[in-house]
Amino acid sequence: MTALNLGAAALEQTGNGAPGEGVVVVEHIVARRGAIGRSSERGAALVEFALVLPLVLMLTFGMVTAAMAYNHKMDLTHAAREGARYGATLPRDQCIGTPNPCGTSTWAQVVRSVVVQRSLGDVASADVCVALVTGNPGATTSGFFVGSTRGDSLCFDDGNGDSGDRVQIGVKRTTDKINGILFNFPVTLTSQATAKFEQ
Repeated sequence: MTALNLGAAALEQTGNGAPGEGVVVVEHIVARRGAIGRSSERGAALVEFALVLPLVLMLTFGMVTAAMAYNHKMDLTHAAREGARYGATLPRDQCIGTPNPCGTSTWAQVVRSVVVQRSLGDVASADVCVALVTGNPGATTSGFFVGSTRGDSLCFDDGNGDSGDRVQIGVKRTTDKINGILFNFPVTLTSQATAKFEQ
């Protein structure tokens, strides 16, 4: 039934048809129908918001935690490069002698401590590999590598055809996760750096 039909029916029901009486009834009916429509629209918007909110939160948390993991990756890359550069300029015999100027640390342990320091706390000593590599395919000597998990004591295969000396740094971090509230993806971050040994 349209608003005009409702108005005509309202005029008929008022009885005497005095001027203005029917108009008041029609306005009241139309205003009441508008109020019902607005409240149902508010309810629909609330339901839509409740359905969309979890998706928005998952995306937001996922993006924030992914950005944090990317920031840690950049810190690891910076620390590996800084450590390789420091190791390339640290003399080979810096930590040899009595008394040892490095305390109880070897050359590789001193370089590793610089990498840990430059990572701003993003990596522990156990997750850092340092090696002074000589020749091609590469060999190390005692006191000039630490943290290697390979049988040949290298941090990684750098594929370098250089027959000279070079410093290898490998860094790994396994504590990052991308968190989307309902899901977690563990992320392993790694970084490697090589620098020509200058001493």
